[in-house]
Amino acid sequence: MTRSPRFVETRIGSSRALWTPGLAGLCLICLGVLAGGCSTHSSKERQQYILEAVRSGQSLRPVVDGTLEVHRFSVDAAFTARNLVYRLGRFEYEADAYRQFLIAPGTMITEQTRAWLADSGLFQRVVPAGSRIAPDYTLEGNVTALYGDFSDESAPAAVMEMRLFLLDNSGGTEKVAFAQTYHAATPVSDRTTEVFVEALNRSLVDILGRLESDLQREFSAKTVIAPGPKPQ
Repeated sequence: MTRSPRFVETRIGSSRALWTPGLAGLCLICLGVLAGGCSTHSSKERQQYILEAVRSGQSLRPVVDGTLEVHRFSVDAAFTARNLVYRLGRFEYEADAYRQFLIAPGTMITEQTRAWLADSGLFQRVVPAGSRIAPDYTLEGNVTALYGDFSDESAPAAVMEMRLFLLDNSGGTEKVAFAQTYHAATPVSDRTTEVFVEALNRSLVDILGRLESDLQREFSAKTVIAPGPKPQ
């Protein structure tokens, strides 16, 4: 019989705690501090979490001559709510009523993607949807998976999958300039909510890092560099 991956919470004294771990990739807002183990959900307090993907390294020189607008990503219905979701079997999933994202997943992942691409320096400018600046390119996305896979108790993982489309808006028409599906499954080292969310963050970092590399390679191949003066 498959059982839910349960998470235990403990308290430091009787006060609520705000955690902001320094580890890149994790921004945790927790109403009550979590420890390891399996939860009985004895406390009715809800814990709320934020996904964060922090890009490391220096920004690149722009390889795309234009402005990018990032539209709000859609999320498949099974994962669109703020509750954390666990896969328990091949067709069995459970939504956690006590552990949730602070922000709707579509909004949160869109914001992290926009910030990552802005930090990358690939585009001259990266603007949010609704900006008055007319974009040369538009990034659209669909989150197709966002859950903890506990169907194999020996290898739990934080799973994230996204379909991403870059549209070229030049010439008065939209055409697909780039499309790719990214899947990441980061191992979850122990059964704590903190570690699970941290693994989700690493999955997001993995996907955004690959997206940046793919866009850099795609547009670098299309860039024509004017030849310099011939040596005398």
